[in-house]
Amino acid sequence: MNLNAPELLRLLEIISQANMHNQNVELNEDLFTQLSVEYAKKSVIELGELKRKEEKEETAVKVIPGNFTFSTSETAKKLKVTDSDLRALRNAKELEEGWHYITGRSPRPTAIWYDLHRTCGQIHGVEWSKFSKPGFDVQANTERQTAEAFERARRNQKK
Repeated sequence: MNLNAPELLRLLEIISQANMHNQNVELNEDLFTQLSVEYAKKSVIELGELKRKEEKEETAVKVIPGNFTFSTSETAKKLKVTDSDLRALRNAKELEEGWHYITGRSPRPTAIWYDLHRTCGQIHGVEWSKFSKPGFDVQANTERQTAEAFERARRNQKK
């Protein structure tokens, strides 16, 4: 049967009304049951498709306002990483578009602008205010993060 959910519902209503108005018409319960099952299946499928469509639209419009004022080279310099490190993190989906960075519009659509605070937190695991203080040791912070990652991996390892 190739009817959509509204058509099936209408057919079910017609059969129910015919049975109520004319007592001589015998309702084929098997047909009514089949139509009811088909309607339920179609409704569930259409509901799932609608939900997926809504989720897709939500993720497509996921740009959260931020302070995207720093170019790639400025961000790399301030965060003490290279431009290629930032590119690799974007390609690996470690930095999310709309949250950590946005792409430029006209006249420079290839330009990328970063939110320094969010990007610093993602890359170094500390807030920008702490990272930018004089005396912050980037190497020690990196070693600490590496040690913590190995410790978490050891704890989660199967025995």
